[in-house]
Amino acid sequence: MQFSVLISIYEKENPLFFDLSLESILVNQSLLPYQVVIVKDGNLTQELEFVLNKYIALFPEIITICGYVDNKGLGYALNYGLNYCNHEIVFRMDTDDISHPNRFEIQLPIICKDKNSIVGSNIEEFKFEIGDYNKYRNVPVNMKSIKHNMFNRNPFNHMTVVFKKSIVESVGGYIDMPGYEDYYLWIRLLKKFKGENVNKNLVYARVGNGMIARRQGIPFFKKELKFQYTLFKFELINLLQFIKNLFTRALPRLLPAMLLNIFYNLYLRK
Repeated sequence: MQFSVLISIYEKENPLFFDLSLESILVNQSLLPYQVVIVKDGNLTQELEFVLNKYIALFPEIITICGYVDNKGLGYALNYGLNYCNHEIVFRMDTDDISHPNRFEIQLPIICKDKNSIVGSNIEEFKFEIGDYNKYRNVPVNMKSIKHNMFNRNPFNHMTVVFKKSIVESVGGYIDMPGYEDYYLWIRLLKKFKGENVNKNLVYARVGNGMIARRQGIPFFKKELKFQYTLFKFELINLLQFIKNLFTRALPRLLPAMLLNIFYNLYLRK
């Protein structure tokens, strides 16, 4: 089965991390992709362009470059890139994470089942090298547990997912919802279709890059509030769930970064 990999990159990404990310999907995989679509979300630095050109030279038949001059955000970039994906099966990948060597080989037969529209996995977090942090972000495995938990927390780790392009497009694709583009898509997707997670760490996710700080404070509180209100407005959650999420998801955004980090570790990680 042929498949594409979809990546978005912008100027603030780390060139070394980007290089390692591409190496994990183009060199170290047991099953290589037929196409890697890289969206340039605005102009890039010379260092990032150097990494891009390196892999274009190595894999000219695989890599597709697209993009535009001004940064427009992740949701716009991924929708833009989907138009360039030549295959129905699309894997997501982030520019600072590393895929397990057997990731594509493990997830591909599962997404090809008729019932599945999306398949994700757990992740192992690391700071400098894989295995140095011993923190894991586990997600519910089967559809029953995904449905049960999906309004309390994101049921998929975005950088681990593979989905069917036609199904994602049928529910409107990624919609502008800063910080929640993927979560909002999954909720709309799971209203009509099924998905599952592999109970394995198929992506190694880099931490220590200010993730907590970016998800803390009044600006992100407002983003969470907008997201929850949108779910309530379009009857994706009821009033009780909306009120619950204000206390368990929105208000913690106002905690100092140190306390929010403790909250994340207790609530999301093992």
